[in-house]
Amino acid sequence: MGRRATESLDALAQKRASIERMPLPPTIGALFDSSVARHRDRLLWVSVDGGPSLTYGEFAADVERCVAVLHRQGVGRGTHVAVMLPASPPLAITWMALAKLGAVMLPVNPRYTARELDDLLRGGDAELLVADQAHRGLFERPADTLPLARRQILLHGAAAPGYAGEWQALMAQACPVPNLPPPELDRLMTLQFTSGSTGAPKGCMLSHRYWLTIGLVRAHQGPPVERMLIDMPFHYMGGQWRFLMALYLGATAFVARQPSVARMLDRVLAHGIQFCSVTPALAKQPLDPRCKDLRLVWAGTMALPRDLHATLEAQLNGTPVREMYGLTETGAAIEMPCEVDWMTGSGSCGLAAPFRSVRIVDEAGRDARPGETGELWISGPGMMMGYYNRPDANAVSFDQGWFRSGDLFRRDGDGFLTILGRIKDVIRRSGENVSATEVEGVLCAMAEIVEAAAIPVPDELRGEEVKACITLRPGLTPDDVPPERVVAFCRERLARFKLPRYIAYLPELPKTSSGKIAKQALRSVQADLRFGSFDAVEGIWR
Repeated sequence: MGRRATESLDALAQKRASIERMPLPPTIGALFDSSVARHRDRLLWVSVDGGPSLTYGEFAADVERCVAVLHRQGVGRGTHVAVMLPASPPLAITWMALAKLGAVMLPVNPRYTARELDDLLRGGDAELLVADQAHRGLFERPADTLPLARRQILLHGAAAPGYAGEWQALMAQACPVPNLPPPELDRLMTLQFTSGSTGAPKGCMLSHRYWLTIGLVRAHQGPPVERMLIDMPFHYMGGQWRFLMALYLGATAFVARQPSVARMLDRVLAHGIQFCSVTPALAKQPLDPRCKDLRLVWAGTMALPRDLHATLEAQLNGTPVREMYGLTETGAAIEMPCEVDWMTGSGSCGLAAPFRSVRIVDEAGRDARPGETGELWISGPGMMMGYYNRPDANAVSFDQGWFRSGDLFRRDGDGFLTILGRIKDVIRRSGENVSATEVEGVLCAMAEIVEAAAIPVPDELRGEEVKACITLRPGLTPDDVPPERVVAFCRERLARFKLPRYIAYLPELPKTSSGKIAKQALRSVQADLRFGSFDAVEGIWR
């Protein structure tokens, strides 16, 4: 490493220390209020797919009305409220209102089936659900099968008898409530359900400190910006921390319902975007001459293949593209600072983020030396408080204050960290975590299936696709249980992004000496894991 790089690392250490000295706002509500006070007339939210645009001041007025609506519904400190809304102003308004009330938000993926929603509501002890009217069909069933009574469901977009009310109508009638005592910095704010290596998704207990820390860190990873594209879902941490990043910077959030590689450049150019997140798929797009007009200051990415890094920066007219690594459990854990330009194409995720310490631990439980491989362990203030009602999972995931990430890493002599793979049994499809165990549980609920194993298949567009390897009851053949029927069974029980794309029929699944399914053997049986399976997207056998 040259003299310039050494001097840069010294400067980065000083920058990290200065960020860690910055006082956090007392609560998320306090961050929001201070941003409104500074930028009242600036646009906060612009809906890029068509919809309302709101200034900081207009947004704040709606938040106060929502506080009144929820307060009237009995929401207060510690009340668990599930929110099943699209990426639209009502979602973020409800979130900020819950933060001010000291309540707990349970973000719900709008693509969930009734089974998945029921599991989340029961697992998170939800007391109220705010849902878009588009999901009303999920609740039109016998009352004794609903986790919540309909009077505990607040609909957005349409009134219906028997429900708690209609969100917009109640907002229009809302009267201010007296000043409420703010929650504490370490009070639970969110139960963020995330897929782990075993069982159904677990609820990560995330405090106000967690969200304020990740927002602060991301706001300082690169130069300040005024116009951000948020095209990551708000039911995951990605959309949420980007919104908090906007509040820290006083920026305008240009919000899209869904990410789109095809529409990415149009969105960035049309709105003069200065920060966005990019994916490997963008690097594979034909060079567009309009890229010379980009106003991007920097862009974030995750798990960008090293061979595509320089190409992507060139595609974006020289915009620095920098890695971000974090888990729902840890928030921002590793980052590649914008100042570091000599690591382009290295494949490294960067350095430990502010407020985070990291270790790489080998199989013997010792700290690995530079260049050696081990599991990444993470610690620091503002990480998750634990898994909700899961002492068993907490015992496995934490070791004397260190969170065991389940990811394999290597660190070089200068502290730069590189991810090498995952220990956890999770399939990462289009940025969404899919629990292999959850998929297997659904498959095995089908009477004709004896055993199932879900494994990842590399995919250029989506990162990974889900492949289901199944064995049938003796005497049955694929003609008796065709793959279309297997997919149809799953479609009723799994969100679309969790559905197996590839179905493979095997006479038996390989086992370890302890009798467990040997997934590594399934992954290594052939170079192309698509071969010999049914492709449910193309409708063909490969």
